[in-house]
Amino acid sequence: MQLDLLNRPDARTAILMPSGFVLDLVTPDATGLPITDIAQCLAAQPRWGGAARPWYSVAEHCVMASHLVPPDLAYDALMHDCEEFLGDWPSPVKVVLDRAYLKQRLGPVKAALCRWFGFEEDLPAVKQADLVCMATELRDLLPPAWMDWGHLPPPHPDRITPVGPDRAYTLFLDRYEQVRHLARPQTKRGKK
Repeated sequence: MQLDLLNRPDARTAILMPSGFVLDLVTPDATGLPITDIAQCLAAQPRWGGAARPWYSVAEHCVMASHLVPPDLAYDALMHDCEEFLGDWPSPVKVVLDRAYLKQRLGPVKAALCRWFGFEEDLPAVKQADLVCMATELRDLLPPAWMDWGHLPPPHPDRITPVGPDRAYTLFLDRYEQVRHLARPQTKRGKK
C-alpha cells in the first residue's frame, strides 16, 4: 500500500483496490499494484453485462484469449482486458457513449497498467482472439438473438464451461504464472 501523507488521493477520482492499493484515475500510476487485485476484480466482473448464463467472468474470457494466440503473445492476451477491473461495459454501451471518448479518458489507466505489468495492447492477433472468444461466448452462454453479428469470426470448436468467480480467480493467477515470463520490461512514463 502506498502512502503519501502530503498528497491524499481524492476518493471521487481514485479507486480502492482489494489489497488497499489506491489507483488515481486522473493521474494513474499502477506501480506496485498486485496482480491479485486485477485477478480478483476480473473474476468478479461478469461478461456481457451479466447476461451470460451460466455466469461468466472477464477473468475466464482473458484466460481463454491467452490460449487462442501464438504462444509468444499469451501474456498480452491474458492482460488485454485488465482495465476492466473498472467494469466490463458491453460494446453497444461503449458505442452509444462514444468509444473514442472512452478510450481517450481511460487510455491513461490502460497505459499505466501496460507499463507496470509489461504487456502490449492493440495487437492484431489478440484482437482476433478476443473476437473468437466473443463468438464462442455468444454460442455457448447467450440466448439466440436476431442480431447482425457479421463482424465476428467463427467460434472456437471447444465449448465454454464457466467456473464461477473463485475458480476464475485461481485460473487467472495460474495462467499468469505460466506466461508472465513473456512480460516486457517495465517502462517509466512510456520510455524504455
